[in-house]
Amino acid sequence: MKENIYLEELLQTISENQYIGLGNPTAKILFIGKEAGDEIEQEMFHGSTKSWRQKEFNYSERYVPKEAKIRNLNHTWQRYQKLYDCILSNLNIEFDKKDKYEISFIENIFTTELSNLQAPNTKDAKKQEKFGEELKLRKIEFFKSKFIQDFQIVIIFASDNKYIETYPGEICELFNVKFIKLHNLNAKDKIWIHSENETGKKPKLLIHTRQLTNRITNELIPNICEVVVDFLKTNSIQLEKQ
Repeated sequence: MKENIYLEELLQTISENQYIGLGNPTAKILFIGKEAGDEIEQEMFHGSTKSWRQKEFNYSERYVPKEAKIRNLNHTWQRYQKLYDCILSNLNIEFDKKDKYEISFIENIFTTELSNLQAPNTKDAKKQEKFGEELKLRKIEFFKSKFIQDFQIVIIFASDNKYIETYPGEICELFNVKFIKLHNLNAKDKIWIHSENETGKKPKLLIHTRQLTNRITNELIPNICEVVVDFLKTNSIQLEKQ
C-alpha cells in the first residue's frame, strides 16, 4: 500500500486515542459515517492511530467477511460496497467478486467516522458523557488536517445535527466548500451537494446525506452514484484499477 505523506504527518502529531479509519489512504474518495458500531467499552485497535503507526496491517486489501453481521446486505459496509459497485459499473470498469459478501471498496476508498467514540447504535452514542466534547475536538484535530482536506470526493453519511450541521453552514466551514444545490428536490432521502470554495484548487465534491441504514429508499444509492460518476467524468478523474 502506498504511503500518504499527509497521513504520515498527521500520525506524528495526532492523539493516540483518535480513530483514523480503514481503507486506502491514497484514494480519491472518502466515506464518513457517524461512529464505529462496536460496544462502548470495547477497545478498538484496527483503524486506530496506534495501528496506523505500527503499519502491521493492510487496510486496503479486499476480503470476504466472516462476521455474521457484515454478511448481511443491509450492513453499512455492504451498502458502501453496493455504492462502490454502482460507481465502477457506471464508469465501465470491470470487477469481479469471489463471494457475494466480499468487501473490495476499501481498495479505492478510505472510510472514517465523525465521532471518535464507538457505540452499538446512534442512540447510545449520543448518551456518552463526552460525546459533544470529543466530537468538537476531533473536528479540529482530525477533520481539519491536510490528510482529510486533500480527498477530492467526500461523502458524509450523517443527517443528524448532533454530529454535523448542514445549516447554518458547519460543513462549508469545516471542509472549505460551498453549497451548490439539493439533488432531486422531490427525493425523500436528501443529498446536499457542495464544491470547492477556492478558485485555482483541484476540483472537489462533497456530498452530505443520511446514514445508509435499513430505512433508506431504493433511489438513494443510485442517486449518490450518479453525482459521483458525473463529477469523475467531468473532471477526468480516474479510479485506479486494483
